[in-house]
Amino acid sequence: MTLVEIRQKFIEISGRYDLVVDAIAWADNGADFFINAGQRLLDRAITSPKTRGRVFRLTDAGDYGVTFQTCRSIKEVWCADTDDRWELEKLDMRDFRNEYWNEPIGNIQQGKPTVYTPAQLRTIPDTIDLDDLEAIIGYADVMIGDDATYRGVLFLPPTDGVYQIEVMGNFYSLELTADAHFSYWSEVHPMALVQSAMAMLEMSYRNTQGYNDAMNAITTMIVPIDFDTVEEDISSVSRMEG
Repeated sequence: MTLVEIRQKFIEISGRYDLVVDAIAWADNGADFFINAGQRLLDRAITSPKTRGRVFRLTDAGDYGVTFQTCRSIKEVWCADTDDRWELEKLDMRDFRNEYWNEPIGNIQQGKPTVYTPAQLRTIPDTIDLDDLEAIIGYADVMIGDDATYRGVLFLPPTDGVYQIEVMGNFYSLELTADAHFSYWSEVHPMALVQSAMAMLEMSYRNTQGYNDAMNAITTMIVPIDFDTVEEDISSVSRMEG
């Protein structure tokens, strides 16, 4: 189902016709806020077949990081060129800086990346002046005033040419904003998405019973999805014979 179809069902079940412009075109007048909040709830509730995703970025010579959106958690980072593909070793930020980034980035010899760390993109205050930031040697791994929806990884050494960085992890579903938009939840489990939007609506009412009822319905629908994901994960696991 598309967003407009989900929106219509949500309005019909909730009775909140004020959340659309009219009951003809079903244009949004606040309904999408609850639908997208419900979709985030579902994303967080279980690991579905569409939880895991991959981001691809191409580098230029001298690059040492990439950014991306909708990422919940970073699992693996891989690098590839025209000849090979390899996994980067993960380090925490302290080891990354102490062992690999203990001098200005421009002084580090370029090459094939071998290690990475999740980037810390936020500055305090969030509106730090760019000129002040540029005066701080070795802190070019931030975003000025635009970090809220972004995640990133840093890698070293800086690239000496074009490489493909592949970030594997858990990602949120893309926000539904246009009538024709759809997602895993709206297409495969539309009733779960409608019920999840209902749960967010009941939460806004501070209606504990209504919220609990909606969550019980959601649990009934999504727990089997989680079981299927676990079954798939363990189906190929080799077991050592004792």
